[in-house]
Parts: sequence; structure tokens; C-alpha cells
Amino acid sequence: MVKKMKPTILKAKNEEDIDRLAQPILKKGFKEISKDELHIILKKRSFGSPVIHICFLLLIFFGSISFFHNVPFFNLIQDYNLNFIDYILQYFICFCYVVYIIFNLFIKTKVILITTETKDIDGNPIEFNTINDLE
Repeated sequence: MVKKMKPTILKAKNEEDIDRLAQPILKKGFKEISKDELHIILKKRSFGSPVIHICFLLLIFFGSISFFHNVPFFNLIQDYNLNFIDYILQYFICFCYVVYIIFNLFIKTKVILITTETKDIDGNPIEFNTINDLE
């Protein structure tokens, strides 16, 4: 089951209250996506940890099984094509890196909706979060 990105919804009393609630959030690096007199939508993309990006890139550019050619286990499989295993490993690391980037962009991205409305399109009451839920 895929977890959908659910926005954090904050309640505001009026348009001035929307601006008051949005200012500290904007200072934390969020970008304004949409704004009118009833709501504002803020978004902050997550790209992941720079340390993990560096580790993946080092593995992609410099990771090779041939560095371990003196290890006894790799001497056993050296008769088989070691370059083939190297290619498979590189493709696997690249695949994992792409999955990591996509996961951060689509799952870890934070969206905040600050609105004055209390009911959704279907007329159901909206479940609001508190400002403490942003941490």
C-alpha cells in the first residue's frame, strides 16, 4: 500500500491570521504555492540527506568489486566474469539511488494548508492540525 502525502492543515480565523501563521513557516524554507483570501498552500521539498547523496555518488563512481580481488570469496568467483558482476552491482546501486531520490521527493515533501474554511467540498468537517504538528 502506498502512503499518500497528506498535508498539514492549520485553522485561521481570517486573512490576517493566515498571513500571521504563514510568516514563520515561510522563514523555515517553505515556498508559497497558492494564495487567496480563504487559504494559502506552502510546500517544502525534501531532497534527502547530503551525506547519503555523497555516499551513493561515491559508490556509483568509485565502487567496484575489483578492488576486493584479493579477498578469498572473490577469488572463487573470479573465474566467472567479474566485470559482469560489477555491472550488475553498479546498476543496482543506481536503482537504489533513484528510489531514494523519488522517495524523498514524493513521500517526504511537506505541504501545509492554512485555511479559514471548516468544511471540505463534500461538506464534511476538516480535521485540523496544531502548529506543534509541524515539528
